[in-house]
This record gives sequence, structure tokens and C-alpha cells, in this order.
Amino acid sequence: MRIDFSKIKLLIVDMDNTLCDTFHTLSTLQWDRVAKAFEKKGRTDVAVALRKNLGKKGFVKTLDELGLPMAEKRFAVSIYDAVDVRSLKLYPDASAILALKIPKVLVTRGEKSLQVKKIAHLGVKKYFEGVYFVPTFSGKKVYFEKILNKYHLKPDEALVIGDRLEEEIKDANILGVPSVLVLRPEWPIRRGDGVADLTVRSLEKIAGKF
Repeated sequence: MRIDFSKIKLLIVDMDNTLCDTFHTLSTLQWDRVAKAFEKKGRTDVAVALRKNLGKKGFVKTLDELGLPMAEKRFAVSIYDAVDVRSLKLYPDASAILALKIPKVLVTRGEKSLQVKKIAHLGVKKYFEGVYFVPTFSGKKVYFEKILNKYHLKPDEALVIGDRLEEEIKDANILGVPSVLVLRPEWPIRRGDGVADLTVRSLEKIAGKF
């Protein structure tokens, strides 16, 4: 789909690894902590899979593919989410999107209390019309639908910006919402069923379209 930027009335923006480098500052350490916790429980198979998939697949996707019962998934997430967010920083180009006058909403997936801490630390809430918290084991499609309905928008009047082909890009595809994939050199995952309408290496490239 060719994006007609003149039609765009709202930006739907992801946070982790789109606006900030969560992968290196928080995730790599947390993956290892979860792996060690499973080793202590005698589940070396889970620990091996976690270390193997780091940077290749998302954390939740890895848990899903392992076929873990929900109790073990929640155990893993409880360890993963117990993290100090003070090392988290915005990417230098985040300001290019945040400064745009066009209305924006933030859609972020993960434990709400952790995502709230990240948002407060980064100081980004003031730039968004609203913030939508997606539960850890849910997708973003239903939230995109809510946003379109709330703002009375046609699919081609919104633009999804994110870093995950298998998450926000795929869900945007399903709804017919244009999407931009942000390639971060620090964030190695490139796999997924979604197909972005535009791929950029800097948020400045998107800001330059408005």
C-alpha cells in the first residue's frame, strides 16, 4: 500500500525499541535472569530456548512457542518485569516524531505498571492524546480498532509506527491501516508475517513526510 501522508490524521506509535532502546538497556539482562530462574527450577530446556531466541524472537512469542502453561508464563513475566527503568533513554530521533503537531497516541504492550514507569521516566506522556496499555499476552489489533472508532477515522487516515513485523505491523495490515517499520541496528529481530508499507532507519524520515 502506498501511504498518502496528506490523509493521515493520527499517528499510532509503539514505544519499546521504536522510541527507546529497550532491548539493550533492559531486555538482554532480563532474558538472562529469567533463564537462570528456570535453571534453578530444573527447566534447563526453557533456559536454553530463551538464550537461543534472544534477539531472534520476541520474549512472549518464545514463551508461546515453548507451550508453557499460563502459570509458568506468568512466572517468567514476573521476573522479566522486575527491572529498574532508569537506564532507559529515548533514541535521539524520537524528538522528530514527538515534536510533530499531528495528533498521536501511544500503544504499548507489557505489564501496565512497568510500562507506566517507563513512560514516566521517559517523560513522553505529554506528547500523546492518549496511551493504550496492551496486556502482555494480547495483540494490538483490538486497540487499533478502538482508536479508529474513537477518533472516527478511516483506516487510511491513521498511521502505525513500530518495530515489530509480527505485532503492530501485522495487526495494521489486517485492518488496512498504513504502517511504517522502524529498523533499529541495535534490535536484531526482522522476522514476522507483517508487511510494512514503508521501512525507515530513522524516525526523522517519517517526520519529514508531514
